[in-house]
Amino acid sequence: MILAATNPAGGSATEKYTLDNGLTVILEQNNASSVVAVNVWVKVGSACEVEGEYGLAHVHEHMLFKGTEKRGVGEIARLIESSGGDINAFTSFDETVYYVVIASRFAETALDVLSDAVTSSTFDPTELDKELEVVLEEIRRGEDSPSRVLSQKMFAEAYKHHTYKRPVIGT
Repeated sequence: MILAATNPAGGSATEKYTLDNGLTVILEQNNASSVVAVNVWVKVGSACEVEGEYGLAHVHEHMLFKGTEKRGVGEIARLIESSGGDINAFTSFDETVYYVVIASRFAETALDVLSDAVTSSTFDPTELDKELEVVLEEIRRGEDSPSRVLSQKMFAEAYKHHTYKRPVIGT
């Protein structure tokens, strides 16, 4: 998890901690603005997938914000956005990243929401069906994009013998 926040005393510093559960926390203070960015970086992406799992990391990324044991569908985004923040995620070859950018006075909210999503997502079957349709539509849009098609062909050719040859988004 990476937390960037204002430093009221001025200056900047980076600190790194490893928690008892193995989680690495990096705290970087920056007094440029009164905004906090909370990121959770998970060391898993599409390159970790095997046949039959292609796109699983991407679907998992979508599902984490679709409800938890204490927050229903839509509540996660509503809570962050009603505080003026932005919540989103992305999947790459080697990691999946979940993040919130919000006014620093809402830092605890951001930490609470992201930790809840990462540890207590419910993966509701109805929401999964809906989200699979969203992902399939993303794939279809990519198939209609000449630049995306070219990029995927380039990766397939450049990485013939590596898992980077497959699209992060899934197939």
